[in-house]
Amino acid sequence: MPHEALVDEIRRFNRFYTRLVGLLDETLVQSPYTLTEARVLFELDRRPRTAGGEAGLLARMFHLDVAPIASELAGELRLAPVYVLRILRKFIAMGLAGIHAGPEGGPSFVSLTPRGKAALADLEAGTIRDLARLTDKLCDEEALALSDALKRVTRLLETART
Repeated sequence: MPHEALVDEIRRFNRFYTRLVGLLDETLVQSPYTLTEARVLFELDRRPRTAGGEAGLLARMFHLDVAPIASELAGELRLAPVYVLRILRKFIAMGLAGIHAGPEGGPSFVSLTPRGKAALADLEAGTIRDLARLTDKLCDEEALALSDALKRVTRLLETART
């Protein structure tokens, strides 16, 4: 298969899947969060993010002490650091995330609050519900074939990347 045809086929699949699961909708799974915000919630839950050093009063007031965390997350998610910083500030203002002093005077860190964990649990439940609805008409054999195809695509693309 010519490379251009493969690229076209991947793009066609991306458009199909994006429409199918509603990734271009304003918010994700009928929630108040965008796809990017949902991903940031997930990443904050996966591991707390450490900020560098002790921030001064103004830095804490304007949440500038989370800038290093925003930069780290932005690099991992391939987003603009200022965009991730805005999301972190929004989450802090909404009570979804909090800045906490590090143990024994160490650097502060950002993690989800109980409210943030509940928001993430709602998002995950909605995603599971939507994907289950998407695949519920597949028989066992079709579900297995889809699972195998997804694993194969992942393996092929990971191999091609290295």
